[in-house]
Amino acid sequence: MRADIFSDCRMKYILCAGGKPVNAVHINGRLIKDPELKTFESNTQLCSFCIANDVWFGGNKKTGFYWCNAWGKLGRIIADNAKSGTELFVSGRLEQNRWDDNNGVTHYDVAIVVDQFEFGRNAAASENQQ
Repeated sequence: MRADIFSDCRMKYILCAGGKPVNAVHINGRLIKDPELKTFESNTQLCSFCIANDVWFGGNKKTGFYWCNAWGKLGRIIADNAKSGTELFVSGRLEQNRWDDNNGVTHYDVAIVVDQFEFGRNAAASENQQ
C-alpha cells in the first residue's frame, strides 16, 4: 500500500491510497488488573481492561498504559479467560470520548476499541520459563 505524505504549516497528514484517513492500532501488553465485564439492559456486553506496554529507548524503559474496550463475544472471551498479568495482542481502532462535568469543564479520553486479539503467555507461564 502506497502512502502519500504531505504537510501544511500546522499538521502532517498520512493518507492511505485513495485518500482515506487511517485509524488503526496494534499493540501488545499485560493486563494491569482483571478485566471488568458489564452487561447492559439490551444484553450487550462490554469488557474493559487496561494493558501495560513497555517501550525501550536504548537502555531506558518507558511503560504506557492503554484502556481497551471489547464488545460482545470478544469481550466475553477476554473476561472469561484473562486476568491480571495475562499478555494480550490487540488490534483495533482509537475512539475518543468527550463529556462535560458538573462544573462545565470538558474532558476527553481515548480508548482502543478491540476488533481482534490473541492471547500471549500468561504471567505464571512467563515467570516459570525465565
